[in-house]
Amino acid sequence: MGTVPELKCGHPIWWHHHGQKIEVFQETKECLILKGSAASLTIQKAERKFPDLEDFWLIDWEVIQCRPTEEIVKGRRLFTTENLKNAFGLTDGSGTHDGGWLIKRYGADAAEQMNYIRWGNYLNIPCPGTGNDGDPNISIEIDDEIQKAIARLIVQY
Repeated sequence: MGTVPELKCGHPIWWHHHGQKIEVFQETKECLILKGSAASLTIQKAERKFPDLEDFWLIDWEVIQCRPTEEIVKGRRLFTTENLKNAFGLTDGSGTHDGGWLIKRYGADAAEQMNYIRWGNYLNIPCPGTGNDGDPNISIEIDDEIQKAIARLIVQY
């Protein structure tokens, strides 16, 4: 299935240790916010503009790069429901948009080019990083509470 990434202190080198601080911050029927001291992630259903296309989720993240100047990086991706499940380890698979090369090159269990990479409970959105300060991606250590909140959000739709 996946490949083991190069590790540093027990986690992939492409994952930032601030991901350990991410937890469920706010959960409603329409939205889930995960937040830590240096980053936040908001997941909400995307407005359906094209009825014949599958449903999408808006994934917005913000990473504080430097305090006290509050330099930040923001990003947005669209995930299918299957991408969301795979990214957060609710299903055991990868996406359809060439995540295989990410898995081979960086080591992971699941990946979707331009959306996420995950090894075990270590998740980066939208891509692998350096694991050091300054990366434009968000790192999240997925725990049971986060997985259950993602599952509840998906079931609502």
